[in-house]
Amino acid sequence: MGADFKEKAKKSFEKCWDMAAVAANTPDLFSKVLEHAPHRFEAEPLANAAVTIGETVAVRMEGNSLIGRRGLSPVLKIANPSADLVASIAGGCNIACANVVAADPISGLFEVTIS
Repeated sequence: MGADFKEKAKKSFEKCWDMAAVAANTPDLFSKVLEHAPHRFEAEPLANAAVTIGETVAVRMEGNSLIGRRGLSPVLKIANPSADLVASIAGGCNIACANVVAADPISGLFEVTIS
């Protein structure tokens, strides 16, 4: 009952790596990596229109700028859209949705994402 009992009574402890933590922090084929963040564009309100954060408006090219409309009335204007944005909207039948994501109370401008 001496040494044999001690060997059976003691708790077994093995040093090993936490394989779940290693697997969670190792990139693989199915890991979720953000490749493309949505681009934000500055938009200015037209005719003191009341635009709220979280609102979605339809935008379309009119001249050299993008005009965002709520129904038939224009509410936002993106004055200098990039060539990529213009090409993207032209590929989508010249219309897209703009989501208002932020507002700057000092300048009165809004930030929108185009989808």
